[in-house]
Amino acid sequence: MDLMTWQDRLSGWHNNRKYDQVEELEMILYQVPSSAFGPDLTDAQSKALACWLDGCLRLFQHTRYQHHHKAFQTLQYTCAKLEQAAIQAAADLHIRDWCLRRLQHLTVLALEFCSQQDDQTVWKQQATKVIQSHIVLMRSLNWNESGKHDHGLCH
Repeated sequence: MDLMTWQDRLSGWHNNRKYDQVEELEMILYQVPSSAFGPDLTDAQSKALACWLDGCLRLFQHTRYQHHHKAFQTLQYTCAKLEQAAIQAAADLHIRDWCLRRLQHLTVLALEFCSQQDDQTVWKQQATKVIQSHIVLMRSLNWNESGKHDHGLCH
């Protein structure tokens, strides 16, 4: 599916206010074209990526209180896609930076979510995995090292 067709499907879901029909949203989100994550930065790509993230967060919010594992799975999927985009050396640097910044926010959201769950034995393990994987990713990219701050991007 091309980017514009996918964007139209997601916009159609949003415009029809089908907020209670998350199964349809979930199908659309899992069919996101790889071009939404780069490698080239375009207006269509940028809009698609932002809409995809918004949809993922809507799905998470819908499931977070009654379907804990599905909510966490949604966060993991979202983080994995952002990580995948961030490590693409051929991707535009602004896309990579945008993905990493959102990934940092999602990491905090995942940790907060884990800390709010009842069975802390299981969820503390999940939180530890989230922290460890985030540290490994950031180290591998050298994103926060002094002298390499955001690879020269000005904010």
